[in-house]
Amino acid sequence: HNVRGAYEAVKYLIDHSHTKIGLIGSTTSGHEHPSITERRQGYLKALMDCGIPNTYVEDSHLQGTSAYEATLRLLKRVPDITAIFACNDDVAHYVIKAINESGRCVPDDVSVVGFDDTEGAVNMQPPLTTMQVDKELMGAVAVRHLYERAINPTRPPITTMISTRLVIRDSVSRV
Repeated sequence: HNVRGAYEAVKYLIDHSHTKIGLIGSTTSGHEHPSITERRQGYLKALMDCGIPNTYVEDSHLQGTSAYEATLRLLKRVPDITAIFACNDDVAHYVIKAINESGRCVPDDVSVVGFDDTEGAVNMQPPLTTMQVDKELMGAVAVRHLYERAINPTRPPITTMISTRLVIRDSVSRV
């Protein structure tokens, strides 16, 4: 769900005429959770499939200070950037903070999309457009797989894909 969800989020930005789309909340250091690596892949695939050759990735960890500083670096390096895909909603919060403190505003100057649809996403200013992940369903499916594996340890492994859904709020505008 991570690659497809990130792809859909970035495609939503592209559908709103954005072509200079940044990525914050991912790093190539090798110490990254696989889900974040997959979200970076979705970002890159969406741009490639839509014929957008330029990527604007500013490496950062998921911690707030790292995301905030990476956003400031990205805004300085690419002053005409129009959108940022944040690898999770916490990162998006710090992306919005950095955009505001740089004298720009969301979504008029820079649109932002997050991932996870955490409780705080709706309370951000502006409310965050984000990818919703059904974590309760993920947990239930995982428990079921573990239970079935315990009953039949020789059963081949099964992979279940849980889809994501774009929750449209107020953090994206058309270029």
